[in-house]
Amino acid sequence: MIENPVLTAVVMVLIIIFLIIACAFVYLTTPNKFRFFELPVAYCHRGFYNEEAPENSLAAFRRSVEHGLGVELDVQPTKDGEIVVFHDINVKRMCGVDKTLSEMTFAEISELRLNGSEHGIPLFSEVLSLLGEVPLSCEIKTAGAAFDENFLEKVYQMLKDYPGDYNVISFNPYVLEWFKNNHPEVIRGQLSAGNGHLGVKGILGWGLSNLLLNFKAKPDFISYKYGDKSLGFLLNRHYGTRLCVWTVHSMEEVERAAYDGYSTFVGENFDITEV
Repeated sequence: MIENPVLTAVVMVLIIIFLIIACAFVYLTTPNKFRFFELPVAYCHRGFYNEEAPENSLAAFRRSVEHGLGVELDVQPTKDGEIVVFHDINVKRMCGVDKTLSEMTFAEISELRLNGSEHGIPLFSEVLSLLGEVPLSCEIKTAGAAFDENFLEKVYQMLKDYPGDYNVISFNPYVLEWFKNNHPEVIRGQLSAGNGHLGVKGILGWGLSNLLLNFKAKPDFISYKYGDKSLGFLLNRHYGTRLCVWTVHSMEEVERAAYDGYSTFVGENFDITEV
């Protein structure tokens, strides 16, 4: 057989390009591997809520404490610098008013009621006092990539004296990078999802879904959407990264998630004490 030097050179170039891309992908997706810590098996998503105790309400968190369950909740700032526990950027879904929460003062927010109930949007300080020592996973909400460092510092100052185990989580890797640089002792979890990263499209959505900013955030664990997968997720599973899944709604989903490598489960609308 007569060797074709051109074909050989092309094959070698392609192999080198593949190896460079593979090495880059590994570098970009590698999380923090140098910390030993424990996560609880289960958290309640926005508290152990039901029709009488709406999500992210004091009543929902009180139910979590009564059942001895860890809590996942969301924090964001008001216009006048208070920190409240609320999930959506806009309050319409939960309160029936088409307004952006961060553009409202806490006095205005205090007038709102959750899902037509007697319960209002609580201050983060109120929730921390109520939770006692149950495990806490605190999602830091940001509108897009921007965030206020003063807000993050306030969150940290409120969390640092919490007597129970806690971590911070965010979809925004730059929030986690801020904690890494300023308060590296805090356990950090990168939230993510496949299929365009919850509406973020194009290259950015693909990069976030594949955890390509782990090199900046250096998360201690990954919290990924149930049922979604990406190459970045599979690599993190291969690395042995601690994996948390959101959100599961039955023991069947817990079992499927455990098969996929998850060891911590954020449950919603079922008694996660079964896990």
